[in-house]
Amino acid sequence: MAYEAVESLQQSLLLILQRHDHLTTRHVKQRIISIHTKAVVLQLNLKHFPEKETIMEVVNTTEEIIEYLFSPQKLSDCESTDPTIRLLGKLAEEIDSTVGCVVDYCKSNAVSYSPADSDSSSSRSTLKSQVEDLTVATELVVKISNRLRRLAVRIESTAIELVDEDPIDPPSISPLTSKDVVVSFNDNLSDSAAVTSKDVVVGFYEDMQQIMDRLVRDDTLEIRVIPIVGMGGIGKSTLAKIVYDNQLIKQHFYICAWVTLRQDYSIQSVLSILLASLKGKLDLVGRDSLKATKEVELEISEILSERLRFMASRVEWSAPVQDSLQEIYKILWGRRFLTVMDGIWSLTDIRNRTDQLFPDNLNGSRIMLTTRLKNVAAVYEPVHMMHFLDDEQSWRLFQHKVFGDQDCPLELQTVGEKIVKGCGGLPLSIVTVARLLSMIPRTPKLWQQIEANAEQLGSVLSLSYNHLSLHLRKCFLYMAAFPQGYEIRASELIKLWVAEDFLKHQIYRFNSETVEEEAERNLEDLVNASLVLVTSRKIDGKIKRCRLHSMVRDFCVRQAGEEKFLLSVMDYFPTPILRRHFLPQVLQNHHRISVSWHDLHLRDFTHSSCTTSIICFPQRGFRPKGSVENFTSLKVLHVLRKNDHSYWELGQVFGLIDLTYLASNIPDSIVPPAISKPQNLQTLIICRSEVRLPVEIWSLRQLRHLIAFSFCPLLLPEGVTIFLENLQTFSMATNFVCSERMVKVIPSIKKLGICYSRDEFGSVYHLDNLIHLLQLEKLKLEVHSSFVLTLDNHGFPLSLKKLELNGEWISWSRMTIVGSLPNLQVLKLKNYACYGRHWETNNGEFVNLRLLLIDKSNLKCWRTDRSHFPSLLCLMLYRCPYLDEIPKDIANIQALELIEIDDHNHSLLHSAKIIQEEQREVGSDHLKVVVKRS
Repeated sequence: MAYEAVESLQQSLLLILQRHDHLTTRHVKQRIISIHTKAVVLQLNLKHFPEKETIMEVVNTTEEIIEYLFSPQKLSDCESTDPTIRLLGKLAEEIDSTVGCVVDYCKSNAVSYSPADSDSSSSRSTLKSQVEDLTVATELVVKISNRLRRLAVRIESTAIELVDEDPIDPPSISPLTSKDVVVSFNDNLSDSAAVTSKDVVVGFYEDMQQIMDRLVRDDTLEIRVIPIVGMGGIGKSTLAKIVYDNQLIKQHFYICAWVTLRQDYSIQSVLSILLASLKGKLDLVGRDSLKATKEVELEISEILSERLRFMASRVEWSAPVQDSLQEIYKILWGRRFLTVMDGIWSLTDIRNRTDQLFPDNLNGSRIMLTTRLKNVAAVYEPVHMMHFLDDEQSWRLFQHKVFGDQDCPLELQTVGEKIVKGCGGLPLSIVTVARLLSMIPRTPKLWQQIEANAEQLGSVLSLSYNHLSLHLRKCFLYMAAFPQGYEIRASELIKLWVAEDFLKHQIYRFNSETVEEEAERNLEDLVNASLVLVTSRKIDGKIKRCRLHSMVRDFCVRQAGEEKFLLSVMDYFPTPILRRHFLPQVLQNHHRISVSWHDLHLRDFTHSSCTTSIICFPQRGFRPKGSVENFTSLKVLHVLRKNDHSYWELGQVFGLIDLTYLASNIPDSIVPPAISKPQNLQTLIICRSEVRLPVEIWSLRQLRHLIAFSFCPLLLPEGVTIFLENLQTFSMATNFVCSERMVKVIPSIKKLGICYSRDEFGSVYHLDNLIHLLQLEKLKLEVHSSFVLTLDNHGFPLSLKKLELNGEWISWSRMTIVGSLPNLQVLKLKNYACYGRHWETNNGEFVNLRLLLIDKSNLKCWRTDRSHFPSLLCLMLYRCPYLDEIPKDIANIQALELIEIDDHNHSLLHSAKIIQEEQREVGSDHLKVVVKRS
């Protein structure tokens, strides 16, 4: 069958040569003749190659592409032969590579081969080393077949011009579909394969120098692993390739190998392909020079046996794996080598095996990894993190890719800079859009119509997405609900995930872990997968705000829509006319939508019994009152912006018995008793002040978060047993009475905000009971009173991690009460929270405090010792007019990273600068002094 397929291809090519239409120009015919010649050579050697089915796949796909290119449809549509010539050249290269694999196998196994291959062999650039192993030859041919199949699909579904690929992160764009890996060696690479062009070096110079330092200039003799981490398309593999092809690397390391892995690789296939290619290396340097003596072989065997015994407790390796390891050790023993493992996905395989795959010759050998997963690389500190290109680097890369060494014409510069800005500093996106622009006339009007090729970037991101577990995919796709450029508050996102039940199957993984803590770990997992960007973290390292890169969000929106998981209406229907026409139909087919307030009310009869979640963007100028009368299945109702006056008809909202989440404004401050109807309500966020809750609120047993700008005093009903064991957040409660009964009602409270506004203050509020809230982690106390209030005789629960006091609460002399809290990490003292002029800390206080803020204080003298704040990272002092200097011993706190002072107290700023200079004198330059402009 394979023989007949090659013959059929030859006949098709001969028929094309006999044509006389505008497509078959002289250059086209030259390409056809080249492909025909290679097909003849392939046919002559085919009988000696056992795996004929793989060859047949290559030949059939090639013929399919050629028939499409010269079909009557393309004959009428095609105005230029340039795309056809490029494609035929690509086909010729792939057929040439196939011929090379077959001929190399035949030569290595001492079978006859056609001398007609000599020209083809000399011109090949894909694999010049001889292929002895049938597995290797078959792997390479299958890879060629898959490349051709992808090419055929793209040609038939998109424009021809899109197939001229030059990816910035090639292994990510073209994942292997032949078994697992492809290996190449530095001195076997053709000159054309070397990455030295200006366009790929742009933005990578500093990264290249840092990696080179760790590879060559680091005098550590033990084998070292150097991980490169970043999102798909950011240039991890490009950076590794730049370094790998550097001449200094070739001179420094005796053997260099590159292994590209796919997601489901196995250790056995990696070793077999690596070993086969290493054997090819032997022929280049001479087998005798690499032959180990019997003494060395015995030593290798003993060391490997010891390692295998050590690994046996972790993983069971098969006999073939052990045999391959033995051979690899023999080849690499005593020699300085560099191995690049490109595209690592598995944490287990890396942690347990990478160091064991290669001998540690104590001569500076290195292993370089690329991965998208931060937790995979974290076992090999320090990790080299890839960063987005800045505006200047992005423009340089774009300009060189489109114009070469020439400058961008002035009439194109404005639109060009706008296009580059939209790429968000992602190299793959810049290269993709530059390639598209280089194929069209250079006019501002045409350029304005070009966007980055979402399909190509999507194929890169789909690898990361497919690697996620099912519940993480749901969490990721849900982020399509947020607008472009929106900074997502982690607390907001986590509450939504919990309300959507994305995490309910993960709750019992750890007995003491809440579902919110599980959600926090999931968010970190998405960050580690390089899909979510962190814009800010809290002082304890937890994520505070995050966002999606514009290109990642485009993929997220598209994927969520295709899976009918969530529809971002504004993205799919960008004009009001489209939304007016399609929205009623859309609502019938999607469970979750994100939509503008105006669009949701385009028609009064808009309805859906299918929609369960609405993420709504309020719009100014439209009617504030919204109706959900026709959305009977709603579980989640969320308005994104807190400062908006849009609100829902509460009678309708509280009639939704399945409602689990509500975040919105309300028409007035009174919440009706009907709030007790949705018994599954978990989160209630009301965006206004002085909210009056009915006593029925205590009947919501599933309630986890109760939040408003401020709640009016909330009393407990008499004679009723209440127990809200799930309530974690209550803020801000006005004149909160912390009675013994209240403590029993909310035993699981973690975050509590209280504001006292009455002049009378005393035992009536029972603040001494705060100490019995054993799970309380965050406490905010505000007072608006003409009297001096005191906490001098009250304690706090030892679980407290964050304390904020606003208004006069405690004297400086009694701050030991606060300082003795063992878990306190954040302390904010605002608006004369501590009264008095002198503060002297004691040994053993504030042992875990990381952030100290004093804002508006009469403090004049502060005496402390570095041992009193051993963990302090950030010191912020605002509006402290009487404090002339920061205690000098603060300079000796090694952890300190930031001192922030307002611009009014010049003596305090001078004191901070002195501390900074003292740290620099002892070789520490990580302390920053920042002036906050008032």
